[in-house]
Amino acid sequence: MSTSTSMDKEDTGAAKMFPGHPWFHMDGQCLGARARAVGTTALEQGALCPMPTDLLTLPKAAGAEVRRLLRWRPQRSAGPQASANPFLPPDQRLVLGAWGPAHTLLLNKYPIRPGHLLLITNGDQPQSGWLSSQDWQAAAALLERQDGLLFFNSGPGAGASQPHRHLQLLPRLPARPCFPWESWINQPDGVYPWRLRKTALPKRDGDLAATMDRLYGQHLASLGLGSAKEHGEPQGAYNLLITADWFITVPRRREEHQGVNINALGFAGMVLVTDRTNPAWLAAGGDVFSVLQAVGEEPSVTLRQRIPDSVVPPAC
Repeated sequence: MSTSTSMDKEDTGAAKMFPGHPWFHMDGQCLGARARAVGTTALEQGALCPMPTDLLTLPKAAGAEVRRLLRWRPQRSAGPQASANPFLPPDQRLVLGAWGPAHTLLLNKYPIRPGHLLLITNGDQPQSGWLSSQDWQAAAALLERQDGLLFFNSGPGAGASQPHRHLQLLPRLPARPCFPWESWINQPDGVYPWRLRKTALPKRDGDLAATMDRLYGQHLASLGLGSAKEHGEPQGAYNLLITADWFITVPRRREEHQGVNINALGFAGMVLVTDRTNPAWLAAGGDVFSVLQAVGEEPSVTLRQRIPDSVVPPAC
């Protein structure tokens, strides 16, 4: 049986399960075109606000991409609207469309790269709760159609800025690494200076959603973060980083160190500094490893590998 026939049957079966939702008949090229079209219009209308940054050259960045935010995001006003959920409803100028029966796909209002996507729940599900099988079905469908880094910040302690459940996808730019530490993380025998669980994902010959759901439960349990059967919510903060090749879970101790807030992208080698960052840390060379070690957990083994000095941060 040819690949195209297999995909057609898979899509047909999925469409019967979730009628009226277009993801199963949208390939990566169509999704990319849709994101570009929505992004162009949203930028013209002022709905899309890319974060202006400068790329810093720091001697202790270990190949990480460290950017300085030039203008802080607009803060919500005080009063009754201060606690409003920006995803209920989302800004329709940013929405690409429904993504399965329980999610909506939209552009990140404050992107760090063109096409930066958010996958949000239609209902008010908590960011700090357990990810559900429906979350994984939607996430797998997105990752199968858009090459990039899928990531999740489990709450404020893991760098999440919104309490409404959302996963994010940073798309790969043409002919560039998706993120600065990609070649290092892709090494099968890599050892890291912070605690994590990393599992290779099988190639597309099975149910990716079920595989990710299973790994999610196994990783959190093995890291001492509990299980959905025994606990109402995970027993600690964590980040998820997922590509077509691997699934990584990083447990967290705190949100920031040296005034540097870290989310999942920090563990991929992407760090954002602001006017709240400790100037002494920057003046001393911007030791990225020290920040990640402080916000993560101590590894059980010592670091045996250096990140290649030849890693070049992708331009945004």
